[in-house]
Amino acid sequence: MNKEVEKNLEKNQSINKKLLLIYELIEKKEYKEAYSKIIEILKDINKKYIKSKYNFDIRDLSIINITKFYISKDKKLYENMKAINGELNDVDLNDIKIEDIEYLTSFVDLIYVYMTNNIGKFV
Repeated sequence: MNKEVEKNLEKNQSINKKLLLIYELIEKKEYKEAYSKIIEILKDINKKYIKSKYNFDIRDLSIINITKFYISKDKKLYENMKAINGELNDVDLNDIKIEDIEYLTSFVDLIYVYMTNNIGKFV
């Protein structure tokens, strides 16, 4: 995986531990599991961001529910999460490629940078 893509995510110790597991899965060519782990990171940073910024405990961490949460709260996050939801609907989970992982990771990195620029460290 392209290390440049997730450079901002690696700066966070908690997220970096999860990325190391993803790298191991990729080396083993377990792409479906690696993709799932990136989705978990995405859900986790959204949950923590929503709690930090809006003081709200989001219970249903589906991507569509997170996307709906941002509709009236943050246009940029809404648009990014909507794009991710579309990507998740288009990808064949039984045929994940390294490019799918890199694309999703780059989106997660973009969202994470936006969030940290918005409220500072939250994860």
